[in-house]
Order: sequence, then C-alpha cells, then structure tokens
Amino acid sequence: MNLPQSTLLYSSIVITTFVNGNYQNRPPTGHNEVAYNDFKKSVNSYKNLLINHPTKDIGNYLFKLIDEDIYNYWSGTPCDFYGTTQQPKTGSIACGYFVTNTLTDLGFKIDHIGLAEVRSGDMIKKLCVGIKSFNSLNKLNRYLAEQPANSIFIIGLDFHTGYIIKNSTGCYFFHSNYVKKEGVIKEKINVSKALSANKFFMIGSLTTNKKLLRKWVAGKP
Repeated sequence: MNLPQSTLLYSSIVITTFVNGNYQNRPPTGHNEVAYNDFKKSVNSYKNLLINHPTKDIGNYLFKLIDEDIYNYWSGTPCDFYGTTQQPKTGSIACGYFVTNTLTDLGFKIDHIGLAEVRSGDMIKKLCVGIKSFNSLNKLNRYLAEQPANSIFIIGLDFHTGYIIKNSTGCYFFHSNYVKKEGVIKEKINVSKALSANKFFMIGSLTTNKKLLRKWVAGKP
C-alpha cells in the first residue's frame, strides 16, 4: 500500500516512540501538514504493528493519540446537542458523538451511533474497565490523584460525557463543551464549569481495558 510521504513521516514518529517498549510523550507534530483522513489511515495501518507488544505500550499509544492528536485536530469544533460531524472543525458535534466518533476514527470497531445516543453510563460499561461512581467532585479528584499518568478515562455526568485525561501535568476534561457552546476543549478539571455543575460522576478506564486494546490493534469488533 502506497501512503503519502507526510503520512509515512508521521507514522514513523509514532512508532519510534515504542522502541524497546519505552514511551515518551512528544510535542505535537505539524498537524496542518497531515490531512485528517491521512492521519486516520496511518493510525489504522500502524497500530497493527503493536499486536505483539505489551498492552501497556498499546495503552500509551492510545493515550498519545487522544491527548495530542485528537486534541489538535478537534479543538475548537463547535458544540451542538444534535451535532454528529465526523470531520473536525466542520459542522458541529454533541458530547456523546465526540467520544464515539473519535474512537471510531482511531479504528475502534464500535457502534458509534448507538453508543453516542444511550446514557453515558451504558457507553462506559461497554468500553471501559475499573468503573467507579462518585457523588462529589472532591471524591472524583481524590480517585484521579491515585491514578497513573498517561491514562485515558471516559466520564459520564448527569447529562454530559467526555474524556478525562491524566498526563504529566495534571487531569483534564476533554469534551464538546455545552457551556456557552464553547465546543471541543481540553480544560483542567478544577476549572471546568461542566464538571462543577454536576452531582454524579461515573468514570471508567479506556487505557487499562486490555481486552478492548487487543481487539483495537487487531482490527476486531
């Protein structure tokens, strides 16, 4: 298969982060130089190289894709309750569709429409492990403080959902923000109005779901 030169360059950067099983978070590459469709093709091609790697490597790769690449492509995409766009910065995106469409773009074989339209708790139970529920933001913060860096979670709120990212600098809520229709943002959890307005929090881990990660790199549903 002949891939564009920019795609091959991007992919070589991604794969070299796993030399000898060591992962280093790299600064974002020039995403304007790589079209989103080419990016998706490169991920779907090169994730297969991780089939025989430890699940920790696979989880770290997924972390990098969501924390850096999906953020750089999707940041600023408008929010709308009925938004279903599959192209970043074009059209609008609802909170559930933001999660399921981006996972589908990364190659997960999931029902991105069905999961986007059910209760967020049902989506979390389908995609995550280590599921916890809390009745206060302080309790959620204490739980996240105990979790390792390079972690991706899905969180369900009263009427909202998105990713929780824990990296080396802290914990962030990565979501299609309905507050003032701000759109897709990644914000510190302690300043998020969408989080602070809630009284119920369900959270589950994507990056430690070994079964899901193995299916992902093998291209299986």
